[in-house]
Amino acid sequence: MPSPTELRTILTSYLARHPAESGPLAPVHAALDATNSGPAAVTCSALVIDRDGKVLHVADSHTGSGLPRTTPQDNDRSPLATALRAVREQTGIQPGDLCLTPQYLRTPIDITPAPRAAGTPIADFRFAFYLARPAHAEASWRPAPDPRGKATALDGQPVPLNASALIYNSRGEYLLHLRDMRDDIWAPGCWALLGGGHEAGDLTPKDTIRRELREEAGIHPEQLETFLDEEIRDLDGLTLPVRIFSALWEGDPAQLPLTEGVMLAWFPPATVPRLRLGGETLALIQRHASKP
Repeated sequence: MPSPTELRTILTSYLARHPAESGPLAPVHAALDATNSGPAAVTCSALVIDRDGKVLHVADSHTGSGLPRTTPQDNDRSPLATALRAVREQTGIQPGDLCLTPQYLRTPIDITPAPRAAGTPIADFRFAFYLARPAHAEASWRPAPDPRGKATALDGQPVPLNASALIYNSRGEYLLHLRDMRDDIWAPGCWALLGGGHEAGDLTPKDTIRRELREEAGIHPEQLETFLDEEIRDLDGLTLPVRIFSALWEGDPAQLPLTEGVMLAWFPPATVPRLRLGGETLALIQRHASKP
């Protein structure tokens, strides 16, 4: 269940993006500041957009219909996870049927203050998702209401939000990254490809991988070629589209300024199956190594 501290952090980040809403959301900030212990009373909702730009609606006893919405529970790891649970419980759509949007990623598209009354939520934290694949829903799809213009750029078309690189040398070896042993990251303690997620300022997946290689390891390959696109699942079970690039690099990994993870090392394809690997790393290397 999200703590008041976590919600304040999300709210502060949201207001940095939408400073004009500081006034209307001041009571929410004050209520979170006043909650010193225990959970804060909020709801979390989901704006789910399909490939035609329509929005998922469920039956609502007060308004007739509305977005999937619920209150946090103890086993919800974040407000976003609460919104995903609302979608699953109220429509049958699973997290794996959804993906994040490049515009908002894991941050709320909207935070709406609620009328204050004893024991009622202080605000609704709304998250945006795209439908990653066709899914049967016990709900209806309707044109998207967008009174404040925040969903204007959301077209419902999933795009690669992560990028990884198959870095190889002229000896046919592959550069792998030993990841930290941390529960809050993907593939902890495993060898994996270098790469990471889309950030503001990345216009294309190639921008993402060039930035990640530069920031993580100080690698600047001359050429990056698109190898293939794949899908993995993130920590919340969402579908995460990933673009895999390949690049020739002849350097010494021991001389790189590694800023994330434990170490980098070259491995021949025959050794890779003996490693603890993250995701589809083995299949990707084998497929690339078998290319003519």
